[in-house]
Amino acid sequence: MRQITVGKNDAGQRLDKFLTKTYTKLPQSMLYKGIRTKNIKLNGKRCQISSRIQEGDIISLYLKEEFFEQTPT
Repeated sequence: MRQITVGKNDAGQRLDKFLTKTYTKLPQSMLYKGIRTKNIKLNGKRCQISSRIQEGDIISLYLKEEFFEQTPT
């Protein structure tokens, strides 16, 4: 499991766009399936693909570690 705390610069984005930008190795299909099956949660609760994230929100990801390799920004 991974947890991400949303920073000031990322506030206001859609959840799916933020995760796609942060984890480029995470396939879109896996992302949407994770949200549907509650493997991706926003502040410990079920979320929608189009949920807007705010500063201080906590995103919990219950996915395989291989998808968490970040690309340097």
